[in-house]
Amino acid sequence: MEVTCLGADEAWDLFREKVGEVTLESHPDIPALARIVVERCRGSPLAVSVIGVAMAGKSLVQEWRYAIDALTLSAAKFSGMEDEILPVLKFSYDSLKDERVKLCFQYCALFRKGEHIWKDHLVEYWVDEGIIDGKEDRYRAEEECYDIIRYLVRACLLADDKHGNTVSMPSLVRELALWVASNFGKEKENFIVKPNEKLGEVPNVKDWGQVSRMSLSENKIKKISCSPVCPKLRTLLLGYNNLDKISSGFFMCMPNLVVLDLAANIGLRELPDGISRLISLQYLDLSHTDIKQLPLASLKELKRLQHLNLEFTGFLKEIAGISSLSNLQVLKLYASFDLDINLVEELQLLKHLKVLTVSGGDAYVWEQLMSNPRLASCTRNMYFYECEAGETGISIAATSSRLEELTIYESNIREIKIDQSSPKTMCNFQYLVKVEISECQGLQDLTWLLFAPNLGWLDVRESPQIEEIISKDKAAKFMNGEATMMPFLKLKHLDLAYLDQLSSIYWSPLSFPCLMKISIFGCPNLWKLPLGSSSANGCNLVIHGEEEWIEELQWDEEGTKEQFTLKGRKSEPVAAYPQNQSELEMLRKRVVDLEEENRSIKQRLERIERFLWQQQQLQQARAHQQPTTGMLPPQTVIHQQRQSQRTLPDMPSKEQVVEGVSEQFEKSKKLKAMCFKEWIAGGPDYTFLKYEKPSQTTFYINFMK
Repeated sequence: MEVTCLGADEAWDLFREKVGEVTLESHPDIPALARIVVERCRGSPLAVSVIGVAMAGKSLVQEWRYAIDALTLSAAKFSGMEDEILPVLKFSYDSLKDERVKLCFQYCALFRKGEHIWKDHLVEYWVDEGIIDGKEDRYRAEEECYDIIRYLVRACLLADDKHGNTVSMPSLVRELALWVASNFGKEKENFIVKPNEKLGEVPNVKDWGQVSRMSLSENKIKKISCSPVCPKLRTLLLGYNNLDKISSGFFMCMPNLVVLDLAANIGLRELPDGISRLISLQYLDLSHTDIKQLPLASLKELKRLQHLNLEFTGFLKEIAGISSLSNLQVLKLYASFDLDINLVEELQLLKHLKVLTVSGGDAYVWEQLMSNPRLASCTRNMYFYECEAGETGISIAATSSRLEELTIYESNIREIKIDQSSPKTMCNFQYLVKVEISECQGLQDLTWLLFAPNLGWLDVRESPQIEEIISKDKAAKFMNGEATMMPFLKLKHLDLAYLDQLSSIYWSPLSFPCLMKISIFGCPNLWKLPLGSSSANGCNLVIHGEEEWIEELQWDEEGTKEQFTLKGRKSEPVAAYPQNQSELEMLRKRVVDLEEENRSIKQRLERIERFLWQQQQLQQARAHQQPTTGMLPPQTVIHQQRQSQRTLPDMPSKEQVVEGVSEQFEKSKKLKAMCFKEWIAGGPDYTFLKYEKPSQTTFYINFMK
């Protein structure tokens, strides 16, 4: 591993920035001692940052002398650059506030080098493994986990992404975590960490009895036939492999296994034999697999199971008897088994349930779910599709205060109502961060979003009757004469597309302190945005739209337009053949821009095709029909076909230039119209889909790669 070193002056400047002038000036001897500390960091930017943060606020000379002694003694035992820096970084590890935080830090090393780790995944692992106790109060435990993540970020042991959804572990810090987890290199088989190493089988382990955590995710393991004896194994991550067969003997001797992750093994069609022997299992992830049935008779033996993830299991026929898993705290059924009245009745029997994600299209069933305050308060992710609610609309209970994501697709819903039978103070969806609506007939406005103060992502498209996002008249009725709440203060992305009747987002300029992007296409009656000269508040807000629309936008104040970055796109394809090399280069650049814009859409489309294919299989299975020849192939086949067809000519012909641009443009327009982002959640292009919740927490979204 290459370590880039800083010069003495650069290292000192970085250290001063991290430790703060207040600390350095707290005693006349501290600056000289601080320079010795910087020397011990050996020019490593990471070590300088980490140690600087660790020493911030330490105003006693004795504390600085202790730090120098600790750094000197530990580093003296090693010779190489890396071996010297790891003990230096260990000082920051030793400074962590308690053993639980240290275990959480070590856990982050189970993921591949450079991976953006979803915060909500870390939270779930830590709580369900019991590192952070959530038996009495899961919500409080989750808050504590997010606080630990922020603490590790402040300590420079994790790096936050710009959207706040994921964290990554610097390579050298990851080495530190693995070094510490292996008892400072003495017990290297304590942590077996081999993600994304193209393994075709489970690696050989000299002493399975020493393994406490193993990560083999993102490999190419198809079958597992070994029968290891693993009395200490607590965590086993096998997600994103090609697994289709696991021998019954594999789980025979894992009495202390707590976390088992089998997500995204598409070939996995049945629950592996032997799982019922995992008497300590508390976390089981089967999401994005092709599992067809859930042997609840076997799962009932898992008395401690508290987290079951069945999202995107399109082949799953039924889950009758799920109430027998009496200790479940988390049940995820998004894009899986449709919610029906029998399932609602079973959910009511799960007395410990705290987190629920569901999907379906029966308006009556939704009303029954919302009428149960406890189930409503558990629901974090709701997905309506093909919902025929008509004139009555749908209601969201005021007790759904933990709702994080709402998706509505291909539905007939006249109105989204808020149950205001309770006092208004309860109508606060403070955790709702993402709303996506597509192809919804009858809906005229989204005024209820006034009650979502932390909304970060709003995507509305192909809903022809929507006239306003926030209606002034309805807002006044909601508030009963009280001051209207200011909406969209946390909004980061606003996408509006193909809304024929939309004429207003809000009736006056708003403050958008977090807004980064507005994308508006196919909204012919929207000529004014709720933007004033101070709306962006210093943020670099980018507005995307058709060139003609951008040019015709109306602004209340002169000079407001200059406060934003406007990016227009022609609404008609190029028809003229380029006359010179300059025009040709411009066309090439435009094609590249369109290809870049379409890349993420194509990835989402592939996932949607996969989801539709699973739904077709499920419907045919329910109707006892044989598969038809016209079904969409699995995602892997789609991907291989498209990769094999991809070409990049060096010099396009006249027809390729003109027709290529036209085809790319039309394809972009169609794909934008048909792709509904929230059918799935995942992959590298979905890092922008998460947002910070109120100060105490962030929100969850699972994803598929």
